Amino acid sequence: MPDKKKQINSSLFDQPLKPAKPAKRKKSLKQVQASEKEAEPPAPAPQRQRVFSADEAILLASQHHKAGRLQKAEIILRQVLNAQPKNAKALHTFGLVALTAGNIAAAAKLVERAIKNKDDVAVYHANMAEICRKLKRLDDAIKYGRNAVSIDPALASAHSNLGIAYFDKKDFDKAEECQLAALKINPKFSPALNNMGSICREKKDDEKAAEYYRRAANANPENLEPQNNLGVILSRLDQLDESATVLKNVIAKSPNYAEAHCNLGFTLVAMEREREALNCFDKALQIRADYAEAYIGIAKAYNSMYELEGAEKAIEKALEINPDLAEAYSIAGVIYLSQGYAERAKESFLKALQIDPELSSAKQGIGNIYLEEGNFKEAEKIFQASVDSDKQGKLGALFSLTQTKKVKQGDKIIELLEDEAKNLKDLPESKAIYLHFALGKVYDDLGEHDKSFENFIEGCRLKRKKIHYDPKNSERTVERVKNVFTKEFIKKHSGKGYKSDVPIFVCGMPRSGTTLTEQIIASHPDVHGAGEIFDLLDIMNWRGKSGNILFPENIADCTPEKLKDIGKKYVSGLKARNKKALRITDKMPANYFHIGLIHLAMPEAKIIHVNRNPLDTCISCFTRLFSHNQNSTYDLKELGSYYRNYKNMIDHWHEVLPKGSFYDICYEDLVADTETEAKKLIEYCDLEWDDACLEFHKNTRNIRTASVTQVRQPIYNTSIERWRKYEKYLAPLLEGLGDSFATK
Repeated sequence: MPDKKKQINSSLFDQPLKPAKPAKRKKSLKQVQASEKEAEPPAPAPQRQRVFSADEAILLASQHHKAGRLQKAEIILRQVLNAQPKNAKALHTFGLVALTAGNIAAAAKLVERAIKNKDDVAVYHANMAEICRKLKRLDDAIKYGRNAVSIDPALASAHSNLGIAYFDKKDFDKAEECQLAALKINPKFSPALNNMGSICREKKDDEKAAEYYRRAANANPENLEPQNNLGVILSRLDQLDESATVLKNVIAKSPNYAEAHCNLGFTLVAMEREREALNCFDKALQIRADYAEAYIGIAKAYNSMYELEGAEKAIEKALEINPDLAEAYSIAGVIYLSQGYAERAKESFLKALQIDPELSSAKQGIGNIYLEEGNFKEAEKIFQASVDSDKQGKLGALFSLTQTKKVKQGDKIIELLEDEAKNLKDLPESKAIYLHFALGKVYDDLGEHDKSFENFIEGCRLKRKKIHYDPKNSERTVERVKNVFTKEFIKKHSGKGYKSDVPIFVCGMPRSGTTLTEQIIASHPDVHGAGEIFDLLDIMNWRGKSGNILFPENIADCTPEKLKDIGKKYVSGLKARNKKALRITDKMPANYFHIGLIHLAMPEAKIIHVNRNPLDTCISCFTRLFSHNQNSTYDLKELGSYYRNYKNMIDHWHEVLPKGSFYDICYEDLVADTETEAKKLIEYCDLEWDDACLEFHKNTRNIRTASVTQVRQPIYNTSIERWRKYEKYLAPLLEGLGDSFATK
């Protein structure tokens, strides 16, 4: 995208150019030479003014234009045209000045007049092609581009500009043909090399695109656009450090290059440095207030930090500026899913695909929606289509495809993944992560447990490299919560919260059976399953959005009014998801930190804690590539330590809360005797028994969790003592667990 240039007085271009009456001197102009010098003291005596010819004046105006002194260029050109209204060279140059100033319509009128007065100059037609392209008049752009090539077949820029018009028409083959013709004339023609990079990028050949961008940058180091584009493509190739270096160099040379600031922001988001990224997007918007892509970046950064309210506002602003941005609708879909609004998410992904049927993120998004709805055939069809046609998103689609079914010997996906593994050394780490987790899942399905776990280990190693996680944080958090929620604190504030029996909390370790437990409850006709929602985490300021005081310190000085306000705010948000349901479940596993808070703020809420064998729980976590958070799960020792801290937290709640404050259910018992345990569960929730609760696998509600495929099946016991298949690899996990695990 072009740089933001210095604007000249817009009124100079808001109306068609009307030449004044011709001056007496028709063939020359007077220019005061001293006036062209900056801050020069007045001469002691008047200097004789030099008389310029029209060509000399136009050359001087071109020099001002090239140096960014647009107003000075305009003054000279207006004087030329006052004297010679049909001077094609002056009209053409004036058009380029208008184009740089951002007044494309005025530029088109001026260059059209230049062509009318002299139609045999190829460069006029070539530049008119580019102006028409910017005005979205692509057929006219191609017409003028062909004229330029016909007038001067040896003009490289003419071929290149014609190629750009074809590029915008999505005719990439013809675009490539034009750019190669330009490069045949001049192999070091930087614009054509840059355009070839963009064509390769659209054809999903990022390595070749990077090569062309490097050549373009080397051919003309002063042209920053190829360097900006190289930064983008390096980010896509997962070469994030180099991408950031390239883009920072571009910004150092051109501090007002909005696109470079924005692209650096996207790279920093990929590096999980979201706060720094937000600064880049803000800088881009200071330069260009209507920059929709910068708002997309802000939305991605906030969504990555799970600050969903900020993400939603930013994406709405992006779509307000440009309602035809497919990527914006795709990001909106991700945000709505995170908020628990599956239907809105689905609409957004479908809108994105309506605009751009090949958008990888939208195809992945709609495929995941079908997966979460239990529509495995439709999900498989979407992911398979991506595997077949989307080179850029192929590995992500293959990974998703493995999640739709149990893979059997002879399945085509095995060969596809093993073929990809042959090129593993050349893969960016972000793609290698998908490949290892996909292979791990496939080999596990096939019973090849050593090959399976070795892939999970490598996938987790690569993932752990990419995330910022301090394993001591969970221990510190548990101690902080324990320090606030003492027996005395609980006794002092009990019974003073907001009275509502709508919420049913299901919490515990990830992969401990919380999804199955919620699905059984949510299959009751009076219950709506909201899934994993962040509402209580946000109300309690876990991420520092509402000031510097975080949970649990922000509740230490609570009053009855504050407790009621917390409960009321939470219940209000919960009811917004389903106004008719008598009960609504919240299956955020991390709410186990909040059990004491829930007991105080919503004393009538039901709290269910799901417990599972520590080794099975941890192995199930380690062998999953989570879509968000769960940073403790990619190193066996750290995972064991996290589980130990979780158990410490649950033990504390048992110690300080009144008996019966929450309901413990054992996953293994639920699997062994589903009907008995399900009836006890429903009774605890103060609901009448309904046989639908035993047909939970037929419930078509959206389930956004790593366990989505499992809860679409009847109860199975193959997950019990699964850890024994991988026992020889588990020494680091056992070390982390310490005394939290005792072999039965």
